[in-house]
Amino acid sequence: MNILLTGATGTIGGELTARLLAAGHAVVALVRKTRDIYANDGRMLPAGDFANVMPDAGCVSKLTGDVTLRGLGLDEATIALLGRQIDLVIHCAATTDFNASGAVYRNVNVRGVFNVLETVPRARFLHVSTAYVCGLKDGRIAEAPCAADQSFANGYERSKAAGEALVLAAGRRAVIARPSIVVGAHDDGSFHRFDSFYQLFRLIAEGHITRLPAAPEATLDFVPIDHVVGGLTDIVGHWDKAEGKIIHLTSGAAISPTMLAEAIGLFDQLDPPEFLAPEMFGVQELPELERRLYTHVAAFYASYFQRCPDFGTENLRRISGRTCPPVDLAALERMIEHCIKSSFIRDVRPSSKAIP
Repeated sequence: MNILLTGATGTIGGELTARLLAAGHAVVALVRKTRDIYANDGRMLPAGDFANVMPDAGCVSKLTGDVTLRGLGLDEATIALLGRQIDLVIHCAATTDFNASGAVYRNVNVRGVFNVLETVPRARFLHVSTAYVCGLKDGRIAEAPCAADQSFANGYERSKAAGEALVLAAGRRAVIARPSIVVGAHDDGSFHRFDSFYQLFRLIAEGHITRLPAAPEATLDFVPIDHVVGGLTDIVGHWDKAEGKIIHLTSGAAISPTMLAEAIGLFDQLDPPEFLAPEMFGVQELPELERRLYTHVAAFYASYFQRCPDFGTENLRRISGRTCPPVDLAALERMIEHCIKSSFIRDVRPSSKAIP
């Protein structure tokens, strides 16, 4: 197919570009300030500039544009060409910053969806959202539209739910895909771009954040990037089965915060955090530096340690048979090992394992 992909320079978008090219699709990647596209293994994908002609099968061209602008900032000739030639739009572009302003969320995560839908109105539409549009709801989370009275933990979740509503209201031949907390590849923990949750994880593992409030029943749904991107390519390859569905790209078996602490504790040079019942945690009791780090970073993720959603995963299994490999203690260990080998996480203490 001829595919227009937004967010190709992002964490999911780069690896998805590589998989789409390997499957023989022609990809037009909408790029803005960041122009290089990397697969998850660190390879920079060869990509020329879009010159008002579709790339060959298995190739990608970069088209400069901006989802926050009407018509994506493109000229009329380019919009007309995309309207004639694009078979499928995959919309990955979004801000995932939990500390963004309301205006940023509206412009990127909401208006951006509207602008992409409007610019290429006839192509099929695969919208990449988040499983956490479930907001503060616990228990079984169905692969279904958000409830009208949904409560959210932050502006990011609210904006992604609003983007989904625009897709559903458009009446398009569409699929909504919902990844959860995306982490490194299952087999080796590799992750090209350490962003979002990894920023908090580094502060925890290096001992800068030593205490966090966590409900005893809380769960964290970590999903390997290869499962997410594999699921997205399954949707593209089995479009007739997927069309009209909302599809969770999640682990199917979330972990507890205590398992995360246990995984960190496997490394003598790292400091596992202490998880306290929310009523026992007080920000004012933290040391000054840790209090600042908690307020400016950890607080935006705190609700994820106090919720217990259980995401249904039936739709992807029905479409392609794909299931997520287990995100267990061994998988978490591989993820942390990759962070250390990549120097993303520093050894904060001498390791007893290094002593003969």
